[in-house]
Order: sequence, then C-alpha cells, then structure tokens
Amino acid sequence: MDFNLTDDEKLVEIKKWWGDNGGSIITGVVLGLAVLFGTKAWLAYQDRKAEAASNIYTTLMVALERGESQVVTAKASMLVSDYTGTPYATLATLALARMSIEADELAVARSHLQWVIDNTRSDISRDTARLRLARVMVAMDDLDGAIVVLDQAAPGTSFDPLYTEVRGDIELARGDLAAANKTYQAALDMTDSNAPGRHLLQLKYDSTVVASITAVEVSE
Repeated sequence: MDFNLTDDEKLVEIKKWWGDNGGSIITGVVLGLAVLFGTKAWLAYQDRKAEAASNIYTTLMVALERGESQVVTAKASMLVSDYTGTPYATLATLALARMSIEADELAVARSHLQWVIDNTRSDISRDTARLRLARVMVAMDDLDGAIVVLDQAAPGTSFDPLYTEVRGDIELARGDLAAANKTYQAALDMTDSNAPGRHLLQLKYDSTVVASITAVEVSE
C-alpha cells in the first residue's frame, strides 16, 4: 500500500485488499482457533485418561499387596486393553509377572515379561523386564534362552552389572565354576559399594571361590 495516499484513497485500498485477501485470512484464523481448541480438548482428554489409568493402577497395587489376585488380574487386563499407550499398562503387566513368580507360575510370568519387552515405550521398563525374564528362564533351566534374552540388551546402561550377574548365574548353573567366578568378579567391579544387591553378589562370588578350592582339594 502507498502510504502517500489520501485517507479516502487508503480506505479504498484497504477495502480492495480485504476483498482480495479477507477470505483466506478469516479461513486461517478459523483453522487456527480450531487447532488451538482442538489441541486443548485433546490434552484435556489425555489428562482425564491418565488420571483414570492412575486410579485403576492404584487399586491394582493395593490388591497386589493384599494378595487379591483376581482383582489384580482384572485391573491389569483393563489397563492393558484400554490404556495400552500409558505407562500404567506396562507397570500393570510387571505386577502380573511379579504375582506369577510369587505363585511359582514361571511360564505365565515369562509371557507377561515378554509382553513388556515387546510393547513398552520405556527403556527402563524394558530393561527391567529383560532382567527379570532372564532370571525366570534360568529358574526354568532354559539357560540358552536366558543368554539370548541377555544378548538382546543394549550395552552401556545401568543394568549392565545386573545382566552380568545373571550371566554368572547361568555359568554356575552349567557347572563352570571358573567362568562363574570370573563373571561375578566382573559384576562386582561394575557395582557400587553401597548398591542394594552387592551383598548377595559378593556371597555368590565367595561361594564360587570356596567351591573351586573344594573341587581342587577333592581332585587331589
């Protein structure tokens, strides 16, 4: 627009500009408002969904501590079917796995843990499930399967010492005391001195030392 025009000429220019561009501007504003309010509505829906999932999960955990297995199963199934995209579906399935392990239903626990590995969006939850699955498979005497599970883990995480410890458990289960001793030592080297599981790991390492000495004495 020419800013040297008279007021009347400017008014004519403005009207002409609105005639040429007004429709597209209005359309853009309407679309922008639709996106804005649509986004707010979607976010509000997600908040309500997360709150509902949180309430169901809280009920599940209370039932788990009380040993109410039917309630745990029902609430977990609800979270998995209706709230798959939330972290609560993963946490619920981990709870099912825990309940199955406590009931010595290892095959069921194995299925739950595999579901978490395949479906969770959380690296920590996936690593947690992988660790527990490897331990379950060792308990089921599926040592080769446990190795496969461990080999699929991404290296360089905080779970490395725990994964290494399970590898030691596998070697011990195979009767290879020397390999188990070496692997437990490697796990100890990676584990903080105040880590919760270090004492048990140290006991495992010490037991392989004693067993190795005993084996040598017997052979002599």
